[in-house]
Amino acid sequence: MSLKKLISAVLNQKTRQKLMICAGLLFVLMMVTGFVSGYKTVQVLDSGKMLEVNTVFSSPGKILDQAGVQLQDKDEYRLSTDKVKNHTVITVYRAVPVTVEYQGKKQEIITGKPTVEELLSELGYDGDRYIVTPGLTSKIQEKLNIKIEAISEKIIEREEQDAYQTLRQPDPEMEKGNEQVIQYGSNGVKKVKIKEHYRDGTKTGEEVMESTVTVPAQPEIIKTGARDTVTTSRGAMRFSKSLYMEASAYLPTDGGGAGITATGMAAQHGVVAVDPGVIPLGTRLFIPGYGVAVAADTGGAIQGDKIDLCMESYGEAMSFGRRTVKVYVLD
Repeated sequence: MSLKKLISAVLNQKTRQKLMICAGLLFVLMMVTGFVSGYKTVQVLDSGKMLEVNTVFSSPGKILDQAGVQLQDKDEYRLSTDKVKNHTVITVYRAVPVTVEYQGKKQEIITGKPTVEELLSELGYDGDRYIVTPGLTSKIQEKLNIKIEAISEKIIEREEQDAYQTLRQPDPEMEKGNEQVIQYGSNGVKKVKIKEHYRDGTKTGEEVMESTVTVPAQPEIIKTGARDTVTTSRGAMRFSKSLYMEASAYLPTDGGGAGITATGMAAQHGVVAVDPGVIPLGTRLFIPGYGVAVAADTGGAIQGDKIDLCMESYGEAMSFGRRTVKVYVLD
C-alpha cells in the first residue's frame, strides 16, 4: 500500500470514530431531554392524606402504584385535569356501603362513585323522571341513605262548576247600608284539561292546561245604597253607618233620681244610654220617630245592640215601650 493510501485510510477511520462519538452524544442528549420533559410532580389524595409523587409515568394506575396506593374492588379515582400532567391531582375514592331506597325497597350497594349523580347513572336512574334525596351533587359517604322517587304526569279532562260573579251596582237613591238583589246568580259549567303530578304513584298536585266554558254562568247583580244622608227635623245630615237596635225608654228620675248621666250631662230628651263597646260615648245619633240624640249614658241592662231613650214623661215612656229602631251614626 502506498503512503498516500495509508494516510487516507487512517483519516477515514478517525472521521468515522468522531461521527460515532457525536452520534452517541446526540442519543444521550435526546434521552436526557426526553426524560426531563416527561418528568412531572403529581399529587395523590387518598382518604384525606395528600401524597406528592415525582414521576415520568403518564398512566394514573402506574403513578398510584409508584405512590404505594393500592385500589381495592370498587375503589375509583378521578383526575383534576383531562390527562396526567405537572401538578395534576389524583383523588382516590374508597368504596363505601350506601343504601338506595326506591318504591319501598332498600338495597345496600358498595360504591366508589364520588357523587350521588354518578352512582344513580351507573344504576340506570337517568333523566328527569326522578326526585332524589339528597341532591344529585351530594358526595357519597359511608351509610348514606339515598331515596329515589319516580315522578310522572297524567293528562285528564273533567267538567267543573264555573262559579258566577257578584256585581254590585251603587244606587244613589238607596240609603247606604241597604242592598237589593235584582238578579240572582247561577253557576255555569266548564270543561277543563288538567295535568296531574304524581310522586311514586301518589298525586302531589295539578295544573290547569286549558279551560272551555260550555254553559255560561249568570252573574248575581246587587243594587247597593250609595246615599249617606238622612232627613231630620234639622235638615239632611250625613251618617257613617246605620244599625238596628232594641230600644227601651227611661225617665230622668229613674235610677238614683239625680238625673245625671255617666258623662255628667243632665238626662233629658235627646240623651240616650248605649253600650260603649258598640257606640262610643259622645257619638251623635239620629233615631227616626225620636230625633237627633247623643250617646251620653250607660246602664247595667244596656249591653250589645240595645239603646235606652230618655223621655220627658211617664206616659211617653210607657207609650214607647220596647221596640226595634234604626239608629244612624252621624258624622
